[in-house]
Amino acid sequence: MRSVWLAMALAAAGGARAAEEPAERERGIVANAIVAVVNNEAITKLEVDGLVVKLYRETPSLTPDEYRATWERAREALIEERLLVQEARRRKLAVPPEEVNAEVERIEKAGIKAENLRDMIRDNLLVARLLGSLQSPRAVSPEEVADYYEKHREEFLLREQRQVLLIEVRAPDPGGKPAARKAADEILEALKKGEDFALLAKRHSKGPAADKGGDQSWFNKGALTPKLDEAVFRLKVGELAEPIESDDGFLIVKVAAVRPASQQTLAEARPAIERRLQAELRQERGRQLLKRLRDEASILRLDFFPKDAPTPPSK
Repeated sequence: MRSVWLAMALAAAGGARAAEEPAERERGIVANAIVAVVNNEAITKLEVDGLVVKLYRETPSLTPDEYRATWERAREALIEERLLVQEARRRKLAVPPEEVNAEVERIEKAGIKAENLRDMIRDNLLVARLLGSLQSPRAVSPEEVADYYEKHREEFLLREQRQVLLIEVRAPDPGGKPAARKAADEILEALKKGEDFALLAKRHSKGPAADKGGDQSWFNKGALTPKLDEAVFRLKVGELAEPIESDDGFLIVKVAAVRPASQQTLAEARPAIERRLQAELRQERGRQLLKRLRDEASILRLDFFPKDAPTPPSK
């Protein structure tokens, strides 16, 4: 969600901005000067700089013109954000405190102090609630669904999948691989003699799916580690591979079933297509709302963006 990213970018920028402010004061620049006014609500230079700093930190070689363009885009993004917050408040939308608390905790788990950004986070969630409340202006017609299906058939091609059963034999310590290999060979020999895979998995496997008889569910090609992937897509249904060495032991693998590649029919794809087209209609509704808010708003932009890109911030 873009709005939550804005909050995180501003939080991450705090230390960098604090270090820059004394130098700016020496040059006669007011760090928290007003750079835009949206329906009598101010946006400050500090807010815009906070949004710019993450990108600039990652790309310190921006030319002065590129930096000014980035700064202007950040100011416009904050103007749009402010317009949407104002509209959400006008519609009397609200965000429960527990939802704000949960978002603060989520951001702080990413290593960013967010406690002092509660108001900003609340506004970001408010915008998300506003955009989520927009209803698509009409239903999607069967003709639109069929047209989308014909133009995007490759999206509805189901790749071959294989149901994988595993018995994980783990070494008790780094020097225990030979003993683990011996145990894996003994289990494999028992399987070849006809013993039940699920029963042996429950008895010997140390993997998370042991209680399910080693059933790891279904996988597309490329979803597993290279050695395991090669074995799984080489085996026929019911076949067993020789023990495959892993980081902490050996794996005994069996392919239980195969779902061949197939093309979803229009009927099967219809629900997903309708959801996608409805989402596109809601996005268009959001763009129309934002255009109306811009047209009706009083927006004043003050010419206060940097004349040159500053010294690249330290990594």
